[in-house]
Amino acid sequence: MRRVLQANIRGPRTAGRNSPAGHRWISWRKGPHPLVAESEPRKLKIVQSLVFYPRGGSAQVVRYLSRALIDLGHQVHLATGSLSDGDPEHEASRFYGDIPLTMVDYTEAWRGFKEGRNPISPEWDAPFHPSYEDKAGVPDRAFYKVNSDEYAALRRSWEALFQDIKRRFQPDLIHLHHLNHMHLAAAEVYRELPRASQLHGTEIKMLENLANLEEEKLEEAPFRSLWRGIMTEAAQSVKHFFAISPDVRQRGMTEFGLEDRDLTVIPNGVDISLFKPRGWTDTKKLDFLRQILLEQPRGWDESGVAGSVGYSESDLKRFGTASGGLKPLLMFVGRFLDFKRVPLLIEAVADVNARFEMGDEWPPFNLLVWGGMPGEWEGRHPYTVARELGLTNVFFTGWLPHAILSKGLNLADVFVAPSYYEPFGQVFLEAMASGMPVIATRSGGPTSFVLDTGPNANGWFAEVDDVQSLAETLYSALEDGPERSRRGANALELVRKEYSWAGIARRYVAAYRQLIQ
Repeated sequence: MRRVLQANIRGPRTAGRNSPAGHRWISWRKGPHPLVAESEPRKLKIVQSLVFYPRGGSAQVVRYLSRALIDLGHQVHLATGSLSDGDPEHEASRFYGDIPLTMVDYTEAWRGFKEGRNPISPEWDAPFHPSYEDKAGVPDRAFYKVNSDEYAALRRSWEALFQDIKRRFQPDLIHLHHLNHMHLAAAEVYRELPRASQLHGTEIKMLENLANLEEEKLEEAPFRSLWRGIMTEAAQSVKHFFAISPDVRQRGMTEFGLEDRDLTVIPNGVDISLFKPRGWTDTKKLDFLRQILLEQPRGWDESGVAGSVGYSESDLKRFGTASGGLKPLLMFVGRFLDFKRVPLLIEAVADVNARFEMGDEWPPFNLLVWGGMPGEWEGRHPYTVARELGLTNVFFTGWLPHAILSKGLNLADVFVAPSYYEPFGQVFLEAMASGMPVIATRSGGPTSFVLDTGPNANGWFAEVDDVQSLAETLYSALEDGPERSRRGANALELVRKEYSWAGIARRYVAAYRQLIQ
């Protein structure tokens, strides 16, 4: 039997019994050690490391990849952030399930933030992690607003974490995600081990945005030079990079002066056992919509309170037609970050509405906006934009767990996300695995798997930041039901063939072995 100790690094500084200062040992995690035939290559021991508490796409990637590696017989230990803020999905032990892990617990720093204190202060054993995005009123302020003393404290907390893991788990390789202070902590503790870093795209986007700051806005990024230096040093500290898309690969080469041999493109995978067509009837779809919009509403307005946006039975009737069927449904899934361009999507919906003739069933389609972490948005709030435009066919579900999303994607006819250079586009593939065609902009990661012409077409492209182009694309998709079905079938076939997590994990193992050798 395999036993891996789980640690919890907490702050402020108080020593637990029989433990180093700031550490509290929680429990042993036990699991069966896979039986491996003697003729097979030696199984690997891998540390997967993510500085953030579970939220967003990178945590999903770490969870799925780790499970797939374990299913192949390898040993994985997670180094990860965690947060107990009332949402159990933010707690690493809950989110990652039975995957062995050691976590940095940001809860005390988060509580300090709620009391008006600095959550990234060196007073905490576990200062709150910064963010690649600049958002107001949150504990994770942007990296470039974190000073050198705070950086030193962040790095110390992760050096302590890696030292804890090193005493109990001897890996062959360290797989780090994103690019930040965690990499330099790993370089200090694991000097002799090969270390690889996975570029998810948000780290590159932050540096690109800093490089393009207008002169009058430079004061908004007071420590930009410090963090550009830290991230450059972090990039130099690893042996190899994985990029989630050709676009991220090219931008990473440009940003960090890397060569072709320094990066390997391995896309994210999809859990095709979870994300799949379910063959729901219209009645089943309406029942599900009633559950998430009426009975358990999680949509939110500028108050930031989940459930502050709710709906009635009369609202639900707008999904149906006079003949008893359902109107075509568009669906967006994601956070309300600026590069996601959700307000632009809502403006395009208003444009499409105007293209249809007024009638008893006008407008003849709906948009379901799924997501938005409560209280987190950049720029204009999408719900406010919809209200200002007087739109009656845009509905907000709020942020819901991944398992519910896998069902919810069966509600819609077309998935749409008009992002400005989406680094990869995980949710596009999840929608495609559910049998939906997709609409993306001609930029970023989706250009590597979305086809808009020919017999294998599985979606459509709109131009970046172009409301008219997006509206025309939406209108074309809404007007042609048979073409939606054809492209949706192609989308499903592509994902099942090329994007299963088992196949993706095998590609990582092959790359790991090359790095170790």
